[in-house]
Amino acid sequence: MYPADLSESSATTLARTLLTHARRHHGIWAIVDGLLFAASGLFFLVPGPNVLAYYFGLRFVGHVLSWRGARRGLDGVTWRPRPEPALAELAALVDEPRESRATRVEAIADRLNLPRLAAFFDRAAVSG
Repeated sequence: MYPADLSESSATTLARTLLTHARRHHGIWAIVDGLLFAASGLFFLVPGPNVLAYYFGLRFVGHVLSWRGARRGLDGVTWRPRPEPALAELAALVDEPRESRATRVEAIADRLNLPRLAAFFDRAAVSG
């Protein structure tokens, strides 16, 4: 779903741009963390757990999984974009103070059946 005041082609282009950026970002960090994970093997001589290997190993796995998800979003998913007027309403509320927009954000959250949308919106909104 995308805001109704945005064209379908713009929404699709934006989604593909974001997924392309995510694929590149996570691909680069997967390589970096993979190399650092391999290099952390040099610390196997130090007694105790190899915390560096755990750290870089977990980061490596996380970035690989994120890279795969972005790649699948670009190449393996058939997207069916659908305009959603409530998202356009939310965009219009970003610049309003929290107190004046709270009831309208709650109403939109109820319509969309997203119970934690208001809390997310309050954290993500630029002002207010």
